Amino acid sequence: MNLLLRVAAIATVIYQVSAIALDVGDQNSVKQAVTTLAQTFYEYHNPSATTGQFDQPEPWFWWLSGAGWTALIDYTAYTNDTTYVSGIHAALSANAGADNDLAPASQAGWEANDDQAYWAYATLSALEYGFPPLTCEPADEVANVSCANSWFAISDNVFQQFVTRWYNNSITCNGGLKWQYNPEETGNGWTYKNSVTNGGFFQLAARLARFTDNSTYAEWADKIWDWSSGVGLIGPNYHVFDGTSDADGANCSSINRDQWSYNIASYMHGAANMFAYSGSGNGSSSGTLWEGRVHNMITAANQTFFSPYSNATGVMYEQICEPRELCNTDQASFKGSLARWMSKSAALVPSAKEGVMDLLRSSAEGAAQSCSGLGNSTCGTKWYVGGYDGVTGFGQQVSGLEVMLSLMINDAPKLAKLNSNSTVSH
Repeated sequence: MNLLLRVAAIATVIYQVSAIALDVGDQNSVKQAVTTLAQTFYEYHNPSATTGQFDQPEPWFWWLSGAGWTALIDYTAYTNDTTYVSGIHAALSANAGADNDLAPASQAGWEANDDQAYWAYATLSALEYGFPPLTCEPADEVANVSCANSWFAISDNVFQQFVTRWYNNSITCNGGLKWQYNPEETGNGWTYKNSVTNGGFFQLAARLARFTDNSTYAEWADKIWDWSSGVGLIGPNYHVFDGTSDADGANCSSINRDQWSYNIASYMHGAANMFAYSGSGNGSSSGTLWEGRVHNMITAANQTFFSPYSNATGVMYEQICEPRELCNTDQASFKGSLARWMSKSAALVPSAKEGVMDLLRSSAEGAAQSCSGLGNSTCGTKWYVGGYDGVTGFGQQVSGLEVMLSLMINDAPKLAKLNSNSTVSH
């Protein structure tokens, strides 16, 4: 029996042992907890040295490997522990693709826009935290931004592809990216314009705008936000709904009102980057607008994804699937995205920090109680039951790691900006 099957078997009988040690008021305690969880995550979901993909149970999702590497990039930046640097480089090199656009041939049969975005989050984090670059040819052509900064080049390549696809998709709904970018995908994905995809494009544009101070990216971020709000993906009270369709002439006339935590998180962090791009606290009308949007999204997220019961105030949960114990592998990971992007948003918008960190501390305390499975570091799904619920997997582990990493946001390096000697043009 392989390790994952042993974990699953043992998980059915081990429900409560001593939880992972975590004192949310002690950064040394937090650092020790994330170090333990990162090690458990890496060992239990041992990534392939050649493909850069983590072991996952079926159904298997390529995008989740991108999420896992993003967590480990953040872990490296926050803790200065270089244990996973070689693995990160190998994985991103293996999945960059022949055109350095995070569309490797190995995923050509099913990769969608949202999958590509989740790998781009890894290259963006590497860019922002000054992670050692990938090798780039020709190496001596330092004036070429593509070779001077491989993380920027890859992220920008994805952005350019999204721009092209947006224009190609604008025959319906007056804009918006489809979930799938392959027109041969005749199922729901080719007719669905969803929040995880358009929120990913928005966040990508906003983070590149902050990094480069280039108005082209900012204009696209404005365009995507306005479209998302106008079509109803972002509601009047800043709740974010799952998607809309252009099937059979529908032209995005109705909305799938399901709310998942990673959707609002995608837009929230993009909005925080637009606040930073706008000059943050300089009193500009644009900065005030984006600051308000961040606060409104935090309020909507708090209303929807925290405090499942009166005795679990401030604890994060995935409200559609957790109460009925129906979260699948990818859905179990969504809270990790919310924790990551809430904390990073709070770092960019100081007026939001106190409220956000209170929620993340409560959630991390609950997660620590849940991470008491095999070896006292295997995380469960529910963070509000006072212990391990016996349900483990890739999504649970990455979410537990992310929520505890979120408490280390003050230890993150200052976000990089494009070198003033480099140029970007569109």
